Amino acid sequence: FWLGNGAPAEAAFTAAVAVLIIACPCALGLATPTALLVGTGRGAQLGVLIKGPEILESTRRVDTIVLDKTGTVTTGRMRLVGLIPADGVDEAELLGLAGALENASEHPIARAVAAGALERLGGDLAPVDGFTATQGRGLQGVVDGHAVVAGRAAWLAEAWALRLDVRLTAARDDAESAGRTVVAVGWDGAVTGLLVVADTVKATSAQAVAELEALGLRPVLLTGDNE
Repeated sequence: FWLGNGAPAEAAFTAAVAVLIIACPCALGLATPTALLVGTGRGAQLGVLIKGPEILESTRRVDTIVLDKTGTVTTGRMRLVGLIPADGVDEAELLGLAGALENASEHPIARAVAAGALERLGGDLAPVDGFTATQGRGLQGVVDGHAVVAGRAAWLAEAWALRLDVRLTAARDDAESAGRTVVAVGWDGAVTGLLVVADTVKATSAQAVAELEALGLRPVLLTGDNE
């Protein structure tokens, strides 16, 4: 058209190529890489990391989304809300030894316990020797000459043969039924108390889950916490 109207060949070819790219990118093999570039770029803006083109293409077959709990569905800003010592155990001693052990960990629950101990007791927490963390189960270490363990009650029972008595079991069940997380503590061969930690669900979580379901996805909560 442009050549027929006396336009220079350069202008004619420029117009032709522009129409070809915009109107029919498939003709130049640009459709797929352009879509992938836009998709990965938009995902990055939303905080979604896409490993590669084949991953993006395979998302059309995804039917389930797995969500972490702490810091994802919840705020992750946990706080110590309860302290239940065993019979004959002093609250300050329970909080001091447990807080010192938890202070050596970076887990949100541990940080909440340590912060609660510092707030209630004041001063510095004791150092920990031989600190070991068992992922999803609990912590162990030596504090002030005591072999201290803290974590899930089931872990204390299985790994250390430390079992809750009737009163502590009832207190744990009550706290868990209220949606709180319970940390069992023991040292020197006995369960010495429970620490109750609370987290809050993000204000946007319910809407996000509803939107995922509206997309035909099945959200699943994958967490080490109690049901």
